[in-house]
Amino acid sequence: MSYLHYVLPATLTFLIAVYAFFRDTEASKGSILNWTFVLVTGLLWPITLPFIIWKKLSTFLSLGRAEHKDELGFKFRQSHTI
Repeated sequence: MSYLHYVLPATLTFLIAVYAFFRDTEASKGSILNWTFVLVTGLLWPITLPFIIWKKLSTFLSLGRAEHKDELGFKFRQSHTI
């Protein structure tokens, strides 16, 4: 059962990387180099998973602050263009 301590986080990291890879419209899905990167991301999960979590949390927290007004009453939001 001790292999689960490595396999579960590695699988989670691999699935996160695959999800992000398929959402990226610019990345070539047929490139061996791109798939190698996704595979290495999953295998090196002790390094990559903390960075993924840190990036998601910092994005989430910055979006949460963007919804609040500052002391002068200005409301800050990220601009979205179509």
